[in-house]
Amino acid sequence: GNAVQRKEAVDPDKDRKKEKAAAPRITGWGLREYSKIVCEKVEAKGRTTYNEVADEIYSELKSMAHIGQGFDEKNIRRRVYDAFNVLIALRVIAKEKKEIRWMGLSNYRYEKIKKLEVSFCAYFAG
Repeated sequence: GNAVQRKEAVDPDKDRKKEKAAAPRITGWGLREYSKIVCEKVEAKGRTTYNEVADEIYSELKSMAHIGQGFDEKNIRRRVYDAFNVLIALRVIAKEKKEIRWMGLSNYRYEKIKKLEVSFCAYFAG
């Protein structure tokens, strides 16, 4: 009785879920790949903007024929934005207003080591 009714219940979000799942992607590409490209671009430039990097990445992917199979610029820009946020959180890059600045890959580890050294010295000195 009741179990059968539950199985037959219509999920109003079912069609929307299918649309999202069917969104085209570059096979094998995730946040890691986008982050690597963003990292390389910002390091090479030293100072840049989100739009400049996103435009370049989109143009490169388009010329590599990854686009045209339904990949939209909006989705690529979204992934680039995600990559920027990850790199900002790791202190690899810094953002001041619209400017993105390269900080360096070792910056995060260096700061962590310095904090550990200070803690270590304070522990044994105190």
